[in-house]
Amino acid sequence: MLFTSGRETCFYTLSKLVLFAVDSILVFFRAYRDVDGRIIFYHRSIARNYIKSGWFFINFLASIPTLLISYIQYPNQEYLLEGLHSNGVRFFFFLGLFKMFRFIGMKRRIRHLLDTSEFASGLWVKVNITTAKMMEFVVLIILLTHWLGCIWGFIAFVEVGSWDEESMLSTPNWMGNWQNITTIPGGLYALGWENHTGRYWLCMFWASQTITSIGYGDISPVTTAEYAVANFLMLCAGIFWAYVIGSLVEIVANANKLNRDCITRMDDASQMVCDFAAQKLPEKMTGSTTGVKASKRVRLFLANERDHCTKNSLDEKNALTLSEAYPTLDILSPELRKVCALHLTHTYLETIPYLSSKYLSADEQAEIALQCR
Repeated sequence: MLFTSGRETCFYTLSKLVLFAVDSILVFFRAYRDVDGRIIFYHRSIARNYIKSGWFFINFLASIPTLLISYIQYPNQEYLLEGLHSNGVRFFFFLGLFKMFRFIGMKRRIRHLLDTSEFASGLWVKVNITTAKMMEFVVLIILLTHWLGCIWGFIAFVEVGSWDEESMLSTPNWMGNWQNITTIPGGLYALGWENHTGRYWLCMFWASQTITSIGYGDISPVTTAEYAVANFLMLCAGIFWAYVIGSLVEIVANANKLNRDCITRMDDASQMVCDFAAQKLPEKMTGSTTGVKASKRVRLFLANERDHCTKNSLDEKNALTLSEAYPTLDILSPELRKVCALHLTHTYLETIPYLSSKYLSADEQAEIALQCR
């Protein structure tokens, strides 16, 4: 709506509103979990919970075709200019901002999709958790940059009331001021209804340098309203960027945990080697026939573990019970714990005749697996 106009925008927005309306109705038939974790299928209870949650009213207001109402009243390209100065159309215009509240429930819907989709679940298992979190933050940064850019472009539109080139240059606003200062042949031109792509990238450029605190200073507010909005957006961007930096540091620290564990093990091994007795032990006591000193064998072993390390080797899972090696087993239901134990050990149990499925049931094998070290 900010960067285009006319019938194309109206048709696109109307299509989204139809999807919003259909989705709002389908919620009345969508089961939910109560506070006790039970899945509720009773339609009356679903409707009562939906209305009490407040999402019904948000979805209802978000489904009102505000842009269509404005377009019917002002069918030409300048309907936004006149509409912003009409109290009735202004009311419907700001009513359309309720559509943004639907993004609040997006995370819950995405999480539900990940929990129920076989493809998403399989992908989540295969993708490293560090990589997944990094991808999540990249998406969040792009999304917030888009929102801030749209708000920053919108404030210039409100100040002028149009994207018309003459109006933008003659009325005080940040975009017209920037265009006056930086206009060069072949450069980016953001004014005019047809230059919506260049205008979008200009707003994204301001949002990117604001979020990352680079601040080139080439784009600056002009009017009082623009200064007020810019202050608010910069404060929000600063808080978000601090959160992103802190979270990324934590992710990188967790990603290097295996390397830190290897270094700690090497330091412990060096201390142990330093405490070795000074005398040379006979080969029959050390079990070595290679002539390599025990201290060097220890270091070579740990170096090999470092180069071919897995979480199993670093956690010494061969010396732990299955529950100690995989703490997640302790929080699962008894039936699911047994299933997971069989997945982890069934191949090894089958190699031992008296522990194989030929002589033991699945429950018996699972009980043994949970006690194995």
